[in-house]
Amino acid sequence: MRKNWILPFVLVAAYLQANPAFAKPPVQVIAYEASLTSQPQMIKALGQLQAKESIDISANVTDTIHAIHFSAGQTVRKSQLLLELNSAEELAALEEAKALAEEANLQYRRVKEVVGRSSVTQSMVDQKYREWQTAIAKRKVIEAQVADRRIYAPFAGQLGVSPFSVGALVTPGTKIVSLDNTQEMKLDLLISTQHLRYLKIGQNVTLSTPAFPNKTFVGTINAISPRLEQNVRMAQVQALIGNPAGLLKANMMVEAQIDLPNKTQLSVPNTAVLMLGDKEFVYRLHASQDGNHQAEKVEIQGGKIGPSMTEILSGLQAGDLVVSQGVMRVNSKVPVAIKAMQNQASQETLLRPVKQSNSQQAP
Repeated sequence: MRKNWILPFVLVAAYLQANPAFAKPPVQVIAYEASLTSQPQMIKALGQLQAKESIDISANVTDTIHAIHFSAGQTVRKSQLLLELNSAEELAALEEAKALAEEANLQYRRVKEVVGRSSVTQSMVDQKYREWQTAIAKRKVIEAQVADRRIYAPFAGQLGVSPFSVGALVTPGTKIVSLDNTQEMKLDLLISTQHLRYLKIGQNVTLSTPAFPNKTFVGTINAISPRLEQNVRMAQVQALIGNPAGLLKANMMVEAQIDLPNKTQLSVPNTAVLMLGDKEFVYRLHASQDGNHQAEKVEIQGGKIGPSMTEILSGLQAGDLVVSQGVMRVNSKVPVAIKAMQNQASQETLLRPVKQSNSQQAP
């Protein structure tokens, strides 16, 4: 009796197989041909700009400010006088030292002219010479003390804002005003060691900053540290950026981009990749005799994931067809029909519904 019940089902299955019109229709998918592409590579890093030359002007001695020869934000030249401290006592001492040095020189010349005569000996000449040289040394000490009370710009640049005014007391090490040479800025970056082989002196660096969202600045690498930073195991790279318009400021945060040689890689759309646990899969398509395709689930090893494409390190070869859209409806037991190739059509075209032919339309 059981065989009599099974026989009708076997006959129906054989009939459906012999009549494809009654079989389950293939799943419509969008496919992608895995291909080798040349992808641009770049390094992006955040950094803080510094002036190429930067210093806080301070006094070497304790005294009151006698005169200020600059204004806030002023651009100054190298060796320009910025500030004078009270030096009245030192100037008086300098005049005395000059007079003493001149008198010692006169005494030395007098005994030198009459050496050997009367009671003038060579030892007396040597003594007068030492007194003259001692007077000169004392004069130079006082000249240095006077110089310490005159503060000059060590290089050309732009001054900051000073909180001091004439009469204020300053002490050694007290910041009076900042001086920055912003005609050229420097940027220190930490770069991963895997990119070091691509970097070289003179290579371009492009900068962008939220302060000027529609503008970019270009500089060049001028130094690559021979040591790695001990804590992070990264290399310090310094770039110099021209700043003739003065738009860039010290301590400004910027994003730096360094372009690297293009990388040739095998890639597929992100939508083609299935994540199952810690493994990745795609459905590879094989052509069938009926004009459709059969799907094969293949494990892959993915690499870098971009905005729309995933790098394939292993599991696929160039020319393989994979399901790129509609992957959730696919399995190895259901026939697959390729609606369109993603390599050759826009996303708008890919999403259009499939038009049925007259033979498939209902009567």
